[in-house]
Amino acid sequence: MRYVLACLLTLAFGVLTNASSASAASLEGSWRGGGKVKLADGQVEPVRCRLRYEKGDGRTFVLYANCAHANGTFQQSGRIVKLGANRYSGRMRSDQYSVSGQVSIRVNGKRQTLTAKSPRGTATVVLTKQ
Repeated sequence: MRYVLACLLTLAFGVLTNASSASAASLEGSWRGGGKVKLADGQVEPVRCRLRYEKGDGRTFVLYANCAHANGTFQQSGRIVKLGANRYSGRMRSDQYSVSGQVSIRVNGKRQTLTAKSPRGTATVVLTKQ
């Protein structure tokens, strides 16, 4: 589904993890996991992703994502900002599908839940730090 990326970007990220505390540095690095994308037409599709975060300026991080679904793979990138001890928010974009959306992230130790939303759908992905 071409729109899986859009949903994942806008992504993201639903189900939020309760977290006590996590430092900003803990977000940096590689993460992988899976979840579901729900398209605006109601169709639901599983998705698997690998993400990499790089520290940007101040409270920002650059996000790179490679995801796979039943119909292929897609890439996304974005910039997120640390809002609190374990919360992040920002935007992601897929040049491949010319779509972008909002993403929110909750981190709990070595697990994170990413939720993305766009006009084309929503996605929730649970990832583990590698």
